[in-house]
Amino acid sequence: MFKKIVSQLSFSPALVGQLGFYAKRLRKEQTTRRLGLIFVALALVVQSLVVFQAPEPANAANPGDMIPGGLGLGSARSFNNFLGPYDRNERHLKDIYNYFGITREEITATQFGTFVTGNKIGWGFENRSGATAVSITDGNYKPVTTLYGRPLNIANGSNAKIWAYIGYSKKVGWFAIMQYCGNLITDIYPSPPTPPPAPANIVASKTALNTTQNIDASKKAAQANDKITYTITAKNTGGTAKVVDFSDNLREVLAYSKLTNNGGGTFNTSTMALSWPSVSIAPGQTVTHAYTVQMNSSLVSTTTTCSMKNAFTNHVVTVPVGCVTPPAKIETNKTALNITQGNVDATKVTAKENDRITFNITVQNTGGTTKKFTFEDNIGDTLEYSKLVDNGGGIYSEATRMLSWPEIDLKAGEKQVRTFTVQILSTIPATPQGISDASSYDCKIENAFYTSSVIIPVTCPTPKVIEQVVPELPKTGPTENMLFAGIVLAVVSFFYFRARQLGTEVRLIRRDVNGGTI
Repeated sequence: MFKKIVSQLSFSPALVGQLGFYAKRLRKEQTTRRLGLIFVALALVVQSLVVFQAPEPANAANPGDMIPGGLGLGSARSFNNFLGPYDRNERHLKDIYNYFGITREEITATQFGTFVTGNKIGWGFENRSGATAVSITDGNYKPVTTLYGRPLNIANGSNAKIWAYIGYSKKVGWFAIMQYCGNLITDIYPSPPTPPPAPANIVASKTALNTTQNIDASKKAAQANDKITYTITAKNTGGTAKVVDFSDNLREVLAYSKLTNNGGGTFNTSTMALSWPSVSIAPGQTVTHAYTVQMNSSLVSTTTTCSMKNAFTNHVVTVPVGCVTPPAKIETNKTALNITQGNVDATKVTAKENDRITFNITVQNTGGTTKKFTFEDNIGDTLEYSKLVDNGGGIYSEATRMLSWPEIDLKAGEKQVRTFTVQILSTIPATPQGISDASSYDCKIENAFYTSSVIIPVTCPTPKVIEQVVPELPKTGPTENMLFAGIVLAVVSFFYFRARQLGTEVRLIRRDVNGGTI
């Protein structure tokens, strides 16, 4: 249009009016394109901040993480964030990896990459539904901490890709160290480490024979005046000799009987111990001592065990006297009722804002002996979407996220119940799902009590629904983002400077028309 007006201007001076109208339009368009250029430039600044300063994920750390805060993201990622705590044995990291049989050389040989969850097992410090507890021991085989392992597909699904340092161990095979939390991932559950063999290995044993009934005394209750012969044996299956002290404490045995044959030993009436001189046992040699007691003519039990326990080293022989009391057996159960929606099973309906949910935890002793028991319930995941409105007489600890009650003596056949109530928040948070702990802020309340657990669905706001459907935006990376922004900048700049050029040309033509040169 502009070329047509200019080419015909010398033949029709009346076109100067149209040229003026076109010039006004160009000035307006120039203003619009200038604003467009400014907004694109501002968008470029924001885009650069996003590229070079990545946002931090919500809930970046969890008490169950081996490395709180993980190994770092982006340029902050460093394997030293793991090796430092490992070398200092913080949170017993070195003890854990020694227990699994993973050496430092195998750890430093790992490579950064991704793996698919599949049936792999994730290990952490918090007990979760479906987890298996493993007691971790140190170099002296002393328990130092408890680790919980459960399949990753419980929380992440079977096809999730996870960033980690991936390696191989001669003992456990494939393993990985998660980037976001430093937790250990394996294909198998570990077997406890085998203690090194001692130079000398003394194998002790003890038996009790009821010679009156001609039967193993531990298999049948001893009756009045029965004679029982105890035999203690020590055998050296090692490679060197070792001095062994032979001593047997008869305090509990003599509560129901009297010593009739000391077998060559010496009985101390103060300590109630029957002892023999120490002897050096050579490799392969066996040393045996025997003594006999006779049951009292009147058997009156002063203990609830109604038995005689007698130990030689770590070997214990229990002889029942008249009766056998079965051990305690503790059974647990947990339920949840949504009282706002009509006292329905809370796991069958979706909890809404301000709903009140009552949890009932039950323990019953189905055995025959009283046992001490402590009610403890970790409600950390529960309080992500609710608040505790009735602790049921318990005490809540912010540090451990544990609701607990005083220790009790649970008698045989006795059942006890503890109840507490939470109220769903009036505004359910749209906090993104946790990275190191996928069960955190996942629109579900998970609560476990020993082997029993409940999972309650929660109504979540729209952003959380979108998060469930689209867990993350397409991964374009810094190069693609900057290339796209550069193209947009070039296009906008071209139209802006083109508009300025046309405006200049219009001014020159109008000057020539006014001067009479056209």
